[in-house]
Amino acid sequence: MIMSENIHIRAEFTVEKDNVEQYKKLIEEMSNMVQTNELKTLLYEAYFNEDGTKCMVHETYLDSKAVLSHNDSIASKTILPRIFNISKLDTLDVYGNPNNELKKLLTSFNSQIFKFHSGFNRKID
Repeated sequence: MIMSENIHIRAEFTVEKDNVEQYKKLIEEMSNMVQTNELKTLLYEAYFNEDGTKCMVHETYLDSKAVLSHNDSIASKTILPRIFNISKLDTLDVYGNPNNELKKLLTSFNSQIFKFHSGFNRKID
């Protein structure tokens, strides 16, 4: 079995009701900046519940180095602090096999790591 080096992240945020529209604008800005500047970020998607007070962000990175690069990026340094000012990070689940440097960073987010066991990723043209 070939094991992917990809790292998948699922972050769950609770957004203050009065700040839902501002949060949505920030997450769009974050997504656009990541798409433009972080070529090793393969997927970055935000999903909201009905009233916008819960946001799930799904992220896929090429490898651990790409996650570390994202953490040090201009988007994470400028936009993420504003996101954290109006929301709370409830959970940060990480899927894959992060390297030791990334594991150390993830402890500061109180994240849970799920190591890859088995499965496949089918690509259909």
